Amino acid sequence: MATELKSPQQYIYDEVFLTSLNLGYETYDYLPPGSTSYPFVFVGEQFDQDVTTKSVIYGYVTQTIHIYHSHKNRRELTDMMNQIKASLRRLKSAGPYSLAIRSINAQTMMDDTTAHPLLHGTIEVEFRFN
Repeated sequence: MATELKSPQQYIYDEVFLTSLNLGYETYDYLPPGSTSYPFVFVGEQFDQDVTTKSVIYGYVTQTIHIYHSHKNRRELTDMMNQIKASLRRLKSAGPYSLAIRSINAQTMMDDTTAHPLLHGTIEVEFRFN
């Protein structure tokens, strides 16, 4: 049985996850339990749109990255967000696929879902692959 390539979406997810790990951040593919120490990164939701032509498939992937930190550490949270964004901008490929970033949107908000107030940063990055 021939080995199949991963989907472009999985290649992109893996590159984003690896980007966070390479920056030294605790990184998860799920929202970890409440006992997890801060800060941490959760590589979360992914939305994709494939476009098919006669000869190639290309498309768009929007990947959401969540960063959680104590509310007293806004500077460290925003520094983390900026480092992740800068590293993502340097990505030019994911596996056999070429990448280009179409947009990056970021937001920082308060999170009161735990006993201690948190800051919750989100980065949504839209990639074009082919």
